[in-house]
Amino acid sequence: MLSGVAEFVIHGITVDGEVFQPQDWAQQLCNKLGTTATDGRPRYSSYVRPVMVDGMVCVVVRVSLETVDEKAFLMIKQFVAENRLQVRAGRGSRDAEVTGKHPVFDPERRSPKNNNW
Repeated sequence: MLSGVAEFVIHGITVDGEVFQPQDWAQQLCNKLGTTATDGRPRYSSYVRPVMVDGMVCVVVRVSLETVDEKAFLMIKQFVAENRLQVRAGRGSRDAEVTGKHPVFDPERRSPKNNNW
């Protein structure tokens, strides 16, 4: 994994530039690692969250998940590889410390084509 990176972002687009289907793939992936609240709504893990970035469905994965739950981390990597999804680095460790768990993305952040995945 990239040093100094606290999280990575899985884009809902393949390396071939096609929009990944089904549309709710991010929620399905996050639900696998989450729980259900007492009111019946999904409660996502603090390590894996669905987000929208520039109108694109994405999932933010905290790199620390690898230490906490290696099987879950490997499942996510396998999902990305099998579906040939674009991945890019998210916030760095210093950014994550300053802004907290939940990301705020700048459209010019980092290119998914240059992610060293």
